[in-house]
Amino acid sequence: MYTNLIFLTVITLTFTRVLFANDAAKDEDKSGEEGKVEEVIDWAWPGIFYPFIEATMGISQLSQEKFEGQMPEESLVELKLGYSQLKEYEKTVWELDERFIYGSYMADDIFTSMNLDSGDFSAKLTRFGFGNRLGYGYRIKSFVLILYQQSGINWTEIRTDQYDSLSANDISILERYEGTYRFSNSTEGGIRLEFLKSLSFTASYEVAVVYPRVVFWPWLGSNIILSAGLGIVSSFTDDIIRSSPVAGPIFYFLLRNGIAFAYYKGVSNKMNWPFNSETPMMIDTFKFGLSYTF
Repeated sequence: MYTNLIFLTVITLTFTRVLFANDAAKDEDKSGEEGKVEEVIDWAWPGIFYPFIEATMGISQLSQEKFEGQMPEESLVELKLGYSQLKEYEKTVWELDERFIYGSYMADDIFTSMNLDSGDFSAKLTRFGFGNRLGYGYRIKSFVLILYQQSGINWTEIRTDQYDSLSANDISILERYEGTYRFSNSTEGGIRLEFLKSLSFTASYEVAVVYPRVVFWPWLGSNIILSAGLGIVSSFTDDIIRSSPVAGPIFYFLLRNGIAFAYYKGVSNKMNWPFNSETPMMIDTFKFGLSYTF
């Protein structure tokens, strides 16, 4: 229930921004309560954002630390729709802020030319959610190179063909996930190279945790720890960027992704790390994509 409320709130804010932007274009004299709402939206979305679309492909590896057999590799296709802001931040440093919704599909037969490890069972995964990509980088002539960290909240459905060779333990683990969409979190570190003005190439590595169930308060406490760590690192690296524009984006990339991936390493054993909790399913993915900003 709580996660659905979070999802609906963010999506409502996203599309309310668009709706109010259209209303303002039609009637610039509106004020009062609508004006106050627009002020709130401008506070949540500072700056000028442009719509973008991104198509991604990749290779995913499923894992679960208590699974006795071998989990399969999957091909991935993904589509993002959202808003992007790329602006000069400090001297030669550029800042990226992207907010989006996305959907993914993973299966072993999407790209038949890939030599994927089939594992001890086959699986198909469908995922949807929303995310935020933040990063800093450099403009080099007509190119902009951004080093980023991305966070996502999503829901994942896992459908498997369970083979008789699986142990009772492994079958029990898979049954914890099948039949419905399971809540999941993800982090991603990567590079974004913009060329031809609006066209960008991305290469990244993502780790996602799929929860067999959500225990809200331990989950919230665990994510507050992660958010606090990322916030402290962001504040620290902002100071580095102002003092050293050349080194700042690199330290931002290393420290934010270092904190995020260390947290997900703990989560791979305890889904609400550092609190005692179940062992979740993890998805590690190498991704490549093309993005177009309008």
